[in-house]
Amino acid sequence: MKERFFWVALSLIGISWMLNSIYAYSKQLDEPIFLDHYIDAEYQDDFYMTFYYLTNKNNSSVVSSVSTGELIGYPEDSYFFDEQVQNNQVFNHHVLRSTNVRFNFDPTTHTENYSFTEIDVSFSDGNRITVPIGIVTIRPRVIEESPLEQVSSSGDGYHYRALEPLTIEMIKSSFQDVLQDNFFIKINSSSTPSLPERTYEKFLDQEWSRLPGLDLQNIQFPLNLKKSKRISVYSRFAADFKAVLDVNIYISGTTESGKPFSTVGGLIVRPYLEQKDVNAIIKEKTKGDTNG
Repeated sequence: MKERFFWVALSLIGISWMLNSIYAYSKQLDEPIFLDHYIDAEYQDDFYMTFYYLTNKNNSSVVSSVSTGELIGYPEDSYFFDEQVQNNQVFNHHVLRSTNVRFNFDPTTHTENYSFTEIDVSFSDGNRITVPIGIVTIRPRVIEESPLEQVSSSGDGYHYRALEPLTIEMIKSSFQDVLQDNFFIKINSSSTPSLPERTYEKFLDQEWSRLPGLDLQNIQFPLNLKKSKRISVYSRFAADFKAVLDVNIYISGTTESGKPFSTVGGLIVRPYLEQKDVNAIIKEKTKGDTNG
């Protein structure tokens, strides 16, 4: 009788192991999934971009090159190919990894903004995939003096002082039409009128609500600033928006003497995911069902 129980228990263990293996296999990705990236970057001498992607835990390959159109880039960390693969985060069946890519962007020939929405990615195991990447823009560097002096910055925003009388005619963010429901901007200055605050459906944050100023959508331009007067620009992204952000906020206008100006501030967000975020991203990207 004891021998019979032994074989029954052993069979159950075997069946359980087999079912667990089948379940784990069902969660394997056919290919790495890249997160959505919204990057508006200015080219500089030491210029590279960081791309984030989800892949299977047992995937030992790494990115070997990235190309898009006439640009090709190689990871700064390519010399780690023979080293242990580094993971940013580890989940039930998947890992989040990143790669720092340096593109062959030549500012002497690329005098206009260069944008792309997908990339071709080659891996060290020989696999090659084409993936949507969101929206990425590389801008040639432009250095110009501005009558808006940045006096300080914080985790929430930038604070400027007018060096001379000026008129602000526009404030806008990168990819404003695309990100308008997930990226929020507040403006605070002596020129902003008192209007009802915008209601945030996807972004309920008491800290944000306590920040002074008005939502950008409630601002009526132009805004006039006298010399030495200040303006603050705050920004935040929706808590459930799991994307890679490197966006700019552009302030443009004219001085009292009629000279046009433009000032740029920005927000950089690197992803931190939970298991439910990974499930949602995989489901959206593969149009399939995954629950951890």
